This record gives sequence, C-alpha cells and structure tokens, in this order.
Amino acid sequence: MPHSSLPAVAEILRLRAPLSLQVLRAALKGKRVLLTEEELLSILGSGGFVEGPPGQWSLAPAASSAAASTPAPAPARFNLASLASRAGVGSDVLLKVLEALVTEHPEVNWGALRDRLESGADVAVSERTLGLLEEGVRRFEVARLHAEKQRAEERAREAERRRELQQMAESEVAMLRAELDDERRRAHDAALERDRLRQEAEKLVALKEQETAAWVATAAGGWLLDLGAPETFGEEKLRQALGQLESALVVLNVPVAGREIEAVVVHPGGIAVVEQYDIPSTAGVVSVPAAGAAEIDGRALEVSDPRGEVLGAVRVLQKAVSLDLVYLPVVAFQGPADAEGEDVLVCLTAEVDLAVDDLLHSQTSRVSADDAIALLAKLGVPDLPEPPSGF
Repeated sequence: MPHSSLPAVAEILRLRAPLSLQVLRAALKGKRVLLTEEELLSILGSGGFVEGPPGQWSLAPAASSAAASTPAPAPARFNLASLASRAGVGSDVLLKVLEALVTEHPEVNWGALRDRLESGADVAVSERTLGLLEEGVRRFEVARLHAEKQRAEERAREAERRRELQQMAESEVAMLRAELDDERRRAHDAALERDRLRQEAEKLVALKEQETAAWVATAAGGWLLDLGAPETFGEEKLRQALGQLESALVVLNVPVAGREIEAVVVHPGGIAVVEQYDIPSTAGVVSVPAAGAAEIDGRALEVSDPRGEVLGAVRVLQKAVSLDLVYLPVVAFQGPADAEGEDVLVCLTAEVDLAVDDLLHSQTSRVSADDAIALLAKLGVPDLPEPPSGF
C-alpha cells in the first residue's frame, strides 16, 4: 500500500478540503501520484482523515497538526531528460521555457539550472520550482497554439485574397471578350483589343505563377523559392548546392528590372548574387581574367564576360531594392576555373554553398530579419511561411 503518498494527500486536503474522492485522485495525478480508488481509500481510512458529508474528505484536527509538523520532503533530482518528461515536453521545448522564465520569475536562477541540465548533471529541483516550470510550460503551449492559430488565419486570408483576385481577373477577361465581339466591326480597334487581351492573359499567367510558387523548407534550416523550374544540369546542381545553406533564404530565377538573376541568396552576413554557367568539368579549365574576355583552354566562351554579367546583376538588384547591404557577386562553373581579382567570387557549382557561407560569415555587418523581409518584399515574391531564423 503506498503510504508514502500520505504527505501529498495531507497537503492537498489542508489547502482545498473538503474534496470528493474523484477530485482528490485528480489532484494527486497532477502531482504524479497515481493511486487506484482502493489504495486512496486505504490511505484515507488509516491516515487520520475524516469523511464529512457523504463522499467529502477532510483532515482530522489531529492529523492536520501532524501534517503541519511533518518536515518538507527533500527536493527531487532530475536530469534534462527526466525533467522534460516530468513537464510533459521535449528537451528542446523545456530549454526554451527556461529561457522565458528568466524574466518572468527572476527570483529563481533559471540560467544556472539550464546550464547544469545541458551539462548532463542531476539537479535538485524544489516543488515550488517545479510548479513554476509547469506553469511556464502551460503558457508556452498556449502561446504556441495561439501563434499556430494566427498563421492559419493568415493563410486563410491570403487564400481568400487570391481567390478574389482570380475572380476579378476572370471577370475582367470576360468583359474584354464581350467588348471585343462588339468592336470587331471596326478594323481600327482590332489591334487595341488584341493588346488588351494579351495583357489580361499575362496577368492570369503571372497570377498562376504566383499561386504555384511556394517556399520550401530545406533540411539545413533555410528556405528556398524556385520561380522557374531548372532547365539544365548546372541549374539543378546549383539548386541542390544552395539548398545546403543554413539559415539562408534562396530565391532562384528572380526577375528584377527586366532581367533574370539566376539566384539571390539572403544570408545573415550579406546578399549573394549568383550566375551559373553550364560548362562541363570535362571541357577544361576556365580562365576569368580581371579584364577582358574569359577563355577555356584558349578558346572563347559563349558568354565572354561572366564577371561583367554578375556585377551588372548586382547593380540592378541594388537599384531595385534600395537597401544598404553587403552584396557578394558569385560566378559558378561546373568545372575548375582560374580567376583574377577579388571583386567577384569564382567557384564550382557543387561547392557554391561552402564558398558563399565562408565569405559571408566573415563579414562584420549583419543582415537583420527586417532587412531580409524588406528585400524579399521588394522582389515581389510570396511571403515566407514564418519569420526567418538565424538573422
């Protein structure tokens, strides 16, 4: 018979008596004391408790005094896994809750508790601290559910907005077609009507592309948005490589001011502008001089000035977004290349993520989350499903 549970029963009845058997069992369950009804009745019948109205239990006066004189139990000891299990959450969530409690309850040294738990040590935790921790977990779960609800509502609003835009576009197209049927009798208006219909068709195509283009979370913890399917082996390799960047936002095939930039990488250390050229590794070594035409084993390339191409793309992007950020021009080839000068990073397509991450991590200036969101908004791409992390 678990008479070791008697102090927990006495504490609950001292604070909240009288209680029914059902409510008392539920309160004990909240303290991780699991008893059957027969076990609880045995404790109540032998521990100095009294039954008042039918089914309502209280402390007997003598039992109350005895319970009051009973010394408080020693704090239980936990490691990270067992404390997370006690709180009913994963270890990562428990650490986040401890961070939040630093400001909510500064009277407890939560930082020291977190450090010792992360080190793998067993830590003594009082009942009061456990209570504060459990309350913090409940608030964390409420906040998480509230955030999920807000995101779902925002997605619903965005879907409704797109539906309305689609309906408006279809309505305008129907109206223009009706006008065209009426004006075909006048030859001098036929060209104008064709132009107007073409413009509406372009609007529908743009709307369709906007609906299908979506951000994809990468395994490395970043986000990737492909505004056009890869057309070559090199473009697919570039997509795979940039998808390895951690905490980076990658937009492929970006239309900017009348031209298309192959990749724009929004990184905490700066903005990388990437142009990739499909020159197979078996073709030879590409030579990219500081000035003049690029060559491969003495033969001219189809694109004579890849350095100038990517620098031009950087200038177009800077003018379009008007943000004071660090920009890194990158030229990628599938095979080896020799390059002069330091104004452009020249690297292998398969290693572009390592080269970009290494250079941008060395920058002293940083790109904030607000800068990243503002730049994406200037590019006119769909909103991120959630705020960028790592910025």
